[in-house]
Amino acid sequence: MQSRVLAILIAVVLALVATVALVVYVNGADRRAIAEQDPVYVYVAKETIKAGTSGEDAQNRGWIERKEVASASAVDGRVLSPSQLKSRFAAVDIVKGEQLLLTRWVGSADVAGRRLLPIPEDHQALSIGLDLQRQVAGFVTPGDKVSMLVTRPREGRGEQTEFLLQNVQVLAVGTTALTNAAAQGGGRVNQGKGSQSVTAVTLAIKERHVKFVVHAVEQGSIYLTLMPPNAGAAERGGPVDDTDDIPDTLE
Repeated sequence: MQSRVLAILIAVVLALVATVALVVYVNGADRRAIAEQDPVYVYVAKETIKAGTSGEDAQNRGWIERKEVASASAVDGRVLSPSQLKSRFAAVDIVKGEQLLLTRWVGSADVAGRRLLPIPEDHQALSIGLDLQRQVAGFVTPGDKVSMLVTRPREGRGEQTEFLLQNVQVLAVGTTALTNAAAQGGGRVNQGKGSQSVTAVTLAIKERHVKFVVHAVEQGSIYLTLMPPNAGAAERGGPVDDTDDIPDTLE
């Protein structure tokens, strides 16, 4: 009985060794075949990249990889460097394994023929009128991620400022209006003082947060902060109000 079990174990081990040897041989053969055909590097989609995805976002999420192929398999007009995708967005869905073509990546104004990027699932597009100061001097652009702070009155504590949302995707920037009650349709207009021109910043807001954002805009004053790629949530801390003393240092 023991000899039979031993024989079976030896057979299993030999089969595993043979399988590993075969895989190594096949991979080596592929590399040798490519080496004989003047290999070049191309960039391919590691996962399906949906239309409207920014080049930076696709890279940060690991959806793009560099791959060595025979020169005959490299397509003309391919992306030669990830830097070429800066400030560009996928014009169509790019399937897994597809070589990246520069013509399939366009500027934000050309995405799906609109200035609005596709709305993520379980989100809604919401526009907020802000003057340049409150949208980082106009540096907020489609595809960016921003944090939203709100200042609003709190009973017995004056006005209070706190983070409302973080890592919110910017879908579009455009449409100019004047900051007056008639143009805003009533409510508290405090996004810019005087008769300054403001720009509508369209954001992708999770459905469950939409009513809170609208209420904050109507009852308070909104500031956006621009976040770097792959940024984590900023330390929220507690809200700041009129009873707080500004510390000598914010370190």
